[in-house]
Amino acid sequence: MGRLLKLIILIIVFYGFWWLFSHPLNKIGVDMPYFSPPAEDHKIDAEELSSFLDLWSRMMQSGLKQKVAQVSLRSADSQYPQELVKWLEAQNWNVERFFYNEQRLAEIVDCVNLRKSYKSNVKLAKQSKLGEIVKDLKQKLEVCSYDDDEMALVEANLYQITEIFAGRAVLGKSND
Repeated sequence: MGRLLKLIILIIVFYGFWWLFSHPLNKIGVDMPYFSPPAEDHKIDAEELSSFLDLWSRMMQSGLKQKVAQVSLRSADSQYPQELVKWLEAQNWNVERFFYNEQRLAEIVDCVNLRKSYKSNVKLAKQSKLGEIVKDLKQKLEVCSYDDDEMALVEANLYQITEIFAGRAVLGKSND
């Protein structure tokens, strides 16, 4: 075997080892349902809501609370802090999907609260002069274009979502 062939084999072996060490195999076979970015008009189901709320509450208890607050206030095209990206990836979550869910849930919570306010004010409007308020609420409610199932899911978990987003509640799941 010639020197050139030995050199080529040696380079291939070193490249192979480098690749193995730079691409950890600990994620092989791991179910990572939230590791992909959200599809357009992605709807949140009960399982994803539960996983997201657990992750959000753990994040608020960690040292990442300040970084989450900074990202939540930014525009969508901002860079995410690497510490936050790595932590979310370690939890098998895509950072864009995570903050998409945060924004979507916040909007749906607003719509659910708006719907509740509208329903209660419609009853009062019949007895008083709240007609303009009810009309305004109805116009705002028409902007809420979320799926009825998704709205019902958020409405059923409204208190828990609100408390977790406000940092007043933590889910009891383990930190893994």
